[in-house]
Amino acid sequence: MSGISFAISQITIAYNQENEMVDFYNHLFNADLKPLKAGDFIFYKGKIGEIGLLFCPNEMLGIKAEKNNIQFTVQVPNLEEILSKVSQYGGKQIQEINREESKSSVGISDPDGNSIELLEIKVPDRRIKRT
Repeated sequence: MSGISFAISQITIAYNQENEMVDFYNHLFNADLKPLKAGDFIFYKGKIGEIGLLFCPNEMLGIKAEKNNIQFTVQVPNLEEILSKVSQYGGKQIQEINREESKSSVGISDPDGNSIELLEIKVPDRRIKRT
C-alpha cells in the first residue's frame, strides 16, 4: 500500500426526518444542502468543509439500523457557538464538554440520532507578554 494516499471524498447519510436533518446540517455546519430529485426520491447534496455530503432517504435503502455504527468528528471554530444551536435545530448534547489545554470536544446527536463529535482546537496565544 506504499505510495497510496486516501482521503474521504463524501459522507452519505440515510435520513428519516428530512426537514429536520437538512436544517440541522445547514445551520450547524453550513452544509448548503440542496435537493436533488431522483425518481420517486429526494436526495440532498452539500459539503461539510471540503468533504461532499449526500443525504438519501432511509426508506430507499431498506436498512433498519438500531443505531449508527460510525461517528464523525467535525472540527469547529467555536464549540460554544455551535453547541448553542444544537437543540434549536433538533439535535441533542449527549455528553458534557471535555475541556483540555489544547482542545475541547463534546458529543451531540443529530435529529435522527446519529452521534457526532464536535472538536475545537485551541490556538496557543503567541503574543509577547510585556512586563
